[in-house]
Amino acid sequence: MNEQSSAPTAVVPGRIVIQAALRTDVGLVRSENQDFGTYTTPNEEQGAHPGGRLLVVADGMGGHRGGATASRIAGETVKAQYLGGEGDDVPTTLRDSLQRANARIFHEAQANPDLRGMGTTTSALAIKEDHAWFAHVGDSRIYRVRQGAIEQMTDDHSLVATMVREGLLTTKEAETHPRRNVLQRSMGVAEDVEVDVKGPFDVQEGDTFILCSDGLHGLVKEDEMAEVAKLPIDAAADEFVRRALERGAPDNVTVIVARAIRAEPGDDDVTLLDHKSQEKTQEIAAVPVPEADASDETQPYPAVAPEEGQDAVAEIKSEPPVEPRAVTQELPQQASGASFLKWMLIVVLVAGAAGAWFFWNHQQGIGTSRSAPTSNR
Repeated sequence: MNEQSSAPTAVVPGRIVIQAALRTDVGLVRSENQDFGTYTTPNEEQGAHPGGRLLVVADGMGGHRGGATASRIAGETVKAQYLGGEGDDVPTTLRDSLQRANARIFHEAQANPDLRGMGTTTSALAIKEDHAWFAHVGDSRIYRVRQGAIEQMTDDHSLVATMVREGLLTTKEAETHPRRNVLQRSMGVAEDVEVDVKGPFDVQEGDTFILCSDGLHGLVKEDEMAEVAKLPIDAAADEFVRRALERGAPDNVTVIVARAIRAEPGDDDVTLLDHKSQEKTQEIAAVPVPEADASDETQPYPAVAPEEGQDAVAEIKSEPPVEPRAVTQELPQQASGASFLKWMLIVVLVAGAAGAWFFWNHQQGIGTSRSAPTSNR
């Protein structure tokens, strides 16, 4: 991912600014990266009404092409909608951005049979001066590490996480539960989605934020994350991916490591952003994404295609077995459902008519027998 700022932007000495490093890797089992990560640059943030730095991680699902398309739509739409927000209300803008992204994924899936059923998780963090807010759907996570202590800020919208919160499972049991990949909420599966929005949280100098897909937090535990977060952000991001790969990386791995630092006299946002971190591993193939048009709910997005020379069907068949992600949300009813209901109605009507005829004849028989004499006197 190559996003460059053309000119330095002066910063106010003493204020909190955010450095960020993004890494994503396909892992050792999957053949395609269905994760997506992005964050805003200083030039993009200039003139944006909500302001601050936005960081987004999305983990797609729904088939070979669908998952990568859904996560890209989510990341790009949330970013565009946030930067284009007309007010300075950060939590409202975050919620609207995720809901807009959800609608776009859903309508694109309905318009393109190859993408039917696609969905994605989305976790977005906005940091403005010394406050932060997040918007979240799914089981990607946002952590904050402060003075060596780590805290998970988001709640997973998964079956096992709900069972843990209700006391039906322990955290240890949840790690190996056979239904640990079942999501109860995700983006794009239905036309509307409930978005968790929380904040403001205070931001202190030295705070480190970790946004990651389950390809990382499923393998690297919280105490390890807290240790790795002590490293410079580039080194920390590299180390997170290295540890996931070392442990087999059965899923895609995506992480953003962001740190709050205090601006010094002479600093500028380009220096503070650290472009080195942006130019590193973004393995999702570049696909042109149209500008979001608020007046068009069904504007098409191109599906993320296989690399040149690859056969999509053959690749799906040769995909190593990986436990699929499942969503328990009710999927939109297909057209075949209407035909099924029609025939069911006909069967019910015929059965009802037969039952009524049988009942009428039965009653006639009873009436005749009751009117006959029972004995001869």
